[in-house]
Amino acid sequence: MATAAAPHRALYSLHDVTPAKEDLVFTALAHLRSLGVTRLALLVVPDFHGHADLRRYPAFCERLQRALLPGDEILLHGYYHLADARPQSAARKLAAAALTAGEGEFHDLSQDVARQRIDAGLAVLRDALGVAPTGFVAPAWLQNAAVRRAVADAGLGFCEDQLRIWPSHGAPIVAPALSFASRTPARLWGSLLAAELTGRALPRLPVARLAIHPNDYRSTHLRQAIARAVTRWQAIAVASRYQEVFPCTSPS
Repeated sequence: MATAAAPHRALYSLHDVTPAKEDLVFTALAHLRSLGVTRLALLVVPDFHGHADLRRYPAFCERLQRALLPGDEILLHGYYHLADARPQSAARKLAAAALTAGEGEFHDLSQDVARQRIDAGLAVLRDALGVAPTGFVAPAWLQNAAVRRAVADAGLGFCEDQLRIWPSHGAPIVAPALSFASRTPARLWGSLLAAELTGRALPRLPVARLAIHPNDYRSTHLRQAIARAVTRWQAIAVASRYQEVFPCTSPS
């Protein structure tokens, strides 16, 4: 008797969930719900750019809590989402320039500093939202091995970069992420082209991720591209939570 093939799995995420982008966050949420996305990872920033501490925005937090569905999950997304140290190597400077506008907060942090900031972020999310995130995503996916160790030490189940998910216990999982760019017209049109080219192939992998940002919703073109991608992926891959891709628990 033939065994059933493992399903293709799609992980949908909404980055940069913060009161600083409240209107765009809930526009994105409403759009994704209208497309049938009921399993969504919300990447919450504790204090976006040092001016949007969640604890000072109870109305936003209550609105976010009401919008959550049983299939959703909350992930910690940096602390400030703003770099306070410049990357030293040429390769890391290039990555920072290509992927973020000075927001690679965890790009070059030591393990101790990363752990302190992760612990502080977890405390904010606990106090403001009453949640315990299962995982951590560095802003712009820029991190290092020390940050990965800090994530594990903090008791979180995983972190990720743009190509892989890194369980705190176990081998990394190849899971490329499709995201969009809108900082300049060239980036916008380039990301639209990339989405059409790669968006057809990625959901046929064992695990792929579709990463949405609130700023994507400043562009009608990107909103339409998101709708096309979600519709295409839903026909091929099973919408999943991270816990369904791997167990987010420590080994016994």
